[in-house]
Amino acid sequence: MYARIIHKYFALIVFSQLVIWLTTGFLLGQAEHSKPLTRAISDPIVSSVSPVNILPVESVLSRLPGTLTIELISLMGNPAYKLLTQYARHTNERHYQLIDAVTGQNIQLTESDIRDLVSSQFHLTSPIKDIRLVFPPIEHLPKERQSVWHIRLSDTEKTHIYIRASTAEIAGVIDENKEWINVLMLLHFMDYERTGSFDHWWIKLLALLTVLLSITGITWLVSRIKNKQMQIGWSHSKHKLVVRDPQGHTQCVTASANDSLLDSLQRSAIAIESVCGGGGTCGQCVVLLNPSASISVAEHYRLSRERLASGYRLACQQGSELNRAVELVECSKRSTLSFELISNTFITPFIKELRFQYQGTEALDFKPGSFVQFMIKEGQSLAFPKHLPKRYQPYWPCCESKTFFHPRTVRHYSIANRNDGSGILTFNIKMQPAHSPNQKPGIGSFHLANLNVGTVVDLGAPEGGFNLPVDLSNRDIILIGGGSGIAPLKALIDELIFGRRSTAPITLFYGAKHPVELANHCWLNTVGSQYANFTYQPIVSNSSSIWCGQTGHVQKPLYTFLSAHRALDRCLFFVCGHPAMMKDVSSLLTRYSVNERAIQIDSFSPFTTT
Repeated sequence: MYARIIHKYFALIVFSQLVIWLTTGFLLGQAEHSKPLTRAISDPIVSSVSPVNILPVESVLSRLPGTLTIELISLMGNPAYKLLTQYARHTNERHYQLIDAVTGQNIQLTESDIRDLVSSQFHLTSPIKDIRLVFPPIEHLPKERQSVWHIRLSDTEKTHIYIRASTAEIAGVIDENKEWINVLMLLHFMDYERTGSFDHWWIKLLALLTVLLSITGITWLVSRIKNKQMQIGWSHSKHKLVVRDPQGHTQCVTASANDSLLDSLQRSAIAIESVCGGGGTCGQCVVLLNPSASISVAEHYRLSRERLASGYRLACQQGSELNRAVELVECSKRSTLSFELISNTFITPFIKELRFQYQGTEALDFKPGSFVQFMIKEGQSLAFPKHLPKRYQPYWPCCESKTFFHPRTVRHYSIANRNDGSGILTFNIKMQPAHSPNQKPGIGSFHLANLNVGTVVDLGAPEGGFNLPVDLSNRDIILIGGGSGIAPLKALIDELIFGRRSTAPITLFYGAKHPVELANHCWLNTVGSQYANFTYQPIVSNSSSIWCGQTGHVQKPLYTFLSAHRALDRCLFFVCGHPAMMKDVSSLLTRYSVNERAIQIDSFSPFTTT
């Protein structure tokens, strides 16, 4: 009784905070986020300064050996070196130093410098009222950990401009509208102490109340079970599954009640097609069950009404505990080939390029855009990346030298090169780290990416239909990819440029979160510079000081391309990437009335790359 009363009080508190969270979140979405001032175009380094007069980087680094990175910038029209002396995850916590690129002297910004800098960076409509140097904590910038110059303008919006004293970078522009947004952020994140982060007692208190809510709820649940007011069935045991193949032969396999039907069949070495690895996107793992079996959303989308009524289902969408008899629709024995790993290198912080050499005597036959099935045996794998380059270490969470156990499973990866007769298969495998200590990292990606050079593995024969047509006359090739989805697109480019020597216009739109995560970026840039018919358009979603290209999502330049193209009926589209990206791209192509026969989509799924 007491547990129920306490549970209701805790539920009321948590529900009240949830209402505040939803309300402020809605208001934040409706708020005007535009900045009060317009920025002026940044001036390049003045051309009057000869490169000969600029101090060489080696000279600067020799005097400051503790420097981590160095960058030549334009500071009020003059060349200067920006040196990173202490690294931190967030920009506002890093330590920098400015050096005059001509004289080599330290640059200490004065009030006069800041006044000139603000006048050059913004189109000011009101005079500057006040300039002063302030130190953390800063009222409008609770996350800021560096000293900043505070500039107040004499305008009706009461605009405040903050410039970091160490780098001359703009730390923030605040006006009355922005202050209202900051209040909503304070309520939304319960940041009543204005710490600028989640590390405060109000969040911790809510977390504690949520834990107590769970404890009292479990206590109440146990009490109801003891009083026989509720019954719960436990089904974690293993059971027998009768499988019938298309020839009528039956076999009995052991299945776990917690596994999907697809996992149970594959772990029993029964060959059943599933390119997407269990995501329900490819629709290939069709089996015949009792017609009374439940129907998932993916099955409604992939199977016709007649087939569903007859009992056809997708094995990846069905639980094995509810289906004791399964009839396979198609069951072919998959041939395997022997390969030796000849190279294993990082090409981005999370993507590794693996190159395998075919060990057979006959010629290896495959088409660009094909994929290969990897059988991952049951066992232990490393839970951290081996031989992680120093330049990529800041992008990874803390790596501990430990292992994790994984069951026998299947993964599919696309081939990233053309068939040049060498018998080499190249793969771009993205390592999926664990997001918490209680989770496991990606089974397939960590097992394969940590293989030693010289390891011999058995792979499924290359297969798949993400291929180029034989005749490309008068056709434009448009490739859209994201992340490790570049692999099959790279193979198509390799085949078109170096295999077929095609002169057809080829355009690649490739997106990633950060510039350093653009896989094969140098290779694609080189091909684009040497072949006039190939256009490479990279785009990153997170802006960076090292990136001068387009920012946003890959749909942005694609939209511009589709709007300007006058003959979309002669274009062929190849799309591979994250399911959300592919869905948006498909919708965009549909809006422009692109024929669905002119669109090929690789069934890239997060389940296939873990």
